[in-house]
Amino acid sequence: MVVAELQTKVEKYESRASRCEAQAREATDKAQQTFYEVLAGYYTSLATDFRKILEKRLVA
Repeated sequence: MVVAELQTKVEKYESRASRCEAQAREATDKAQQTFYEVLAGYYTSLATDFRKILEKRLVA
């Protein structure tokens, strides 16, 4: 059950990062573009962290 929950979180944060990247590309001003780029980086980092935890759970 824990593995499925971790995989769900990875997918959720990857999806959010993707949406933020798209919003950054569509942004009309630099401040808005930067905001979405930083937010995308944050979600990408979360997805990476959950992926690492998931990998450790699968190995153990």
